[in-house]
Amino acid sequence: MSAVDAAVSHRIGARRLLTLLSGRATFRLLLYGSAAVLVLAWSRADFNAYAAAVGATGWLSMVVQSGPEKAALTLIPRARRTRDQVAALLRAVVAYVPVPFTVAAVAALAAAPEATVTLYLLSVAYYVSLGCGMLGVALHRALGRYTRDTVHFALLGLGMIALAGLAFATHLRPAGYLAGLLALVTALNLALLPGLPRSPGRVRPALRRIVAGTVALMGAADVMANAMIGTLFVELSITSYAGQSGDLYVMVLGWGFATSVIYTVQRIYQPRLVLHLGSAGAGTRALVRRVAGVSVWVSAGWLVVAGAVLLSGLAGTRSPVALGALLVSLLPANAVASFGIFVLENTGEAGLRASARAVVLALAVVAALGALAIPYAGAAGAVYALGAQGLVLGLVLRRHM
Repeated sequence: MSAVDAAVSHRIGARRLLTLLSGRATFRLLLYGSAAVLVLAWSRADFNAYAAAVGATGWLSMVVQSGPEKAALTLIPRARRTRDQVAALLRAVVAYVPVPFTVAAVAALAAAPEATVTLYLLSVAYYVSLGCGMLGVALHRALGRYTRDTVHFALLGLGMIALAGLAFATHLRPAGYLAGLLALVTALNLALLPGLPRSPGRVRPALRRIVAGTVALMGAADVMANAMIGTLFVELSITSYAGQSGDLYVMVLGWGFATSVIYTVQRIYQPRLVLHLGSAGAGTRALVRRVAGVSVWVSAGWLVVAGAVLLSGLAGTRSPVALGALLVSLLPANAVASFGIFVLENTGEAGLRASARAVVLALAVVAALGALAIPYAGAAGAVYALGAQGLVLGLVLRRHM
């Protein structure tokens, strides 16, 4: 495929953009609808157990999705002779990575269906498979096939709401519900495989290193961002506020919708970006520096104001309005920081390494702040700790640019 053909196949007009967003929006809305149904279907204890498991393991979907997806959207549009080899290497992730996790989850379900460890193993297998499915549709997009994305996410959302309805009608417990989700995602993933290159043939070691290095570095930002959420859930579960796991989970679903819109738009336009963006020039570096400065000041101001609000009596609240307001007010700072990382990681290897260092440090700071804030303020403390992410990312980006 020539450079002109690649540019044409990845042109994002209004119709294509709206079609892609409609599939994702359908999935997200039905995801939230299924959560509402589960609240009605289960006891508070069952829902809290489910929320603790999926909250702690949900970040795993990004481990298998983000780095490979970004690598696919970066390398495949630029590739000529190695296009199918790169796609086949990443197809293997979709085909084989979920297998051991699924086997372990099914074995646990058969041996001890009511055990807490079974719930966590099912959640791990589900999120690993979910991430692999998202990688599969990304590979189709990188190859210029955008329709599969919309169909996959629409079917996934419909399946989720159907399973939630089944849980409500038949009193299906959390383990059974997660087993159903795992079966659904596995079937959808298998349907993605036939349209992807099967065998990479003889692949040069240099190409394997390029793909592996790009996957590791480009995946760091999103993996660490999701690991932050998982870490905060774990920290919350071992405090006296463990009963607020369900409250935090419902709020994080809304947060996830907002951040997923930002993430989706970035991934949709990434092939176009990499076809036009070379190594980081002076203009790009200046842009990232300005974005980093805005992120630092907005995040620092939010931490001061939100901290004062918590100290004034909001600590320990279970109010969905209060928790939602905290998360909504935090979104602008994190959106700005996310944009800076997005531009930086597409400017070359040096930018990739700088962005990876930034998100690793952000995870460490958020986890440390969470260890201090959550025992005092519960779910609200978890949201407060998340506010350090934009500040740390902005500071590191300013230093490296």
